[in-house]
Amino acid sequence: MCPRCRQWLTVRSIRNPAISVWVYGLPHLVIYAVMAMAILTAVNRFTNPKPDYTDFINSIRVTESRMNWAETSNGPRIYITGILTNQSSIAWRDIEFECRFLDANGLLVDAAHPHVSLTIQPHDDTAFRAVATPSRVSNDYTSFRLSVTTARNTKGFF
Repeated sequence: MCPRCRQWLTVRSIRNPAISVWVYGLPHLVIYAVMAMAILTAVNRFTNPKPDYTDFINSIRVTESRMNWAETSNGPRIYITGILTNQSSIAWRDIEFECRFLDANGLLVDAAHPHVSLTIQPHDDTAFRAVATPSRVSNDYTSFRLSVTTARNTKGFF
């Protein structure tokens, strides 16, 4: 029984709280979920527009690279310098590398994913310097392999 109007709350009555949730609450939740999905999709397109780097894999190549050791106030660092070449028709920025450090036998001893904040224009090349923190002594690092794992489209806002 309703305390205000003294009407009986049956199972099929719109005044029954359980029925009110089904009639009013669930459609509102569906509308809010669809709106949130549309807003998040628009934000994703705004911050990371098409095309993705995955559509142009291997379009940025490391044509020349060198590994240099340096002793800093924060401990030893490996500086990897080199030249990148963009073979696509799209400008890329915020490039991330995969660097595999190998010992004298060619076995993997360490790995790093340094990030370089630079922009490389279409069909152009640019110099880069990436920094990695070693986990072993310098004698264990005899060679390395460097490749580009990801980059962002320059048309993105952020």
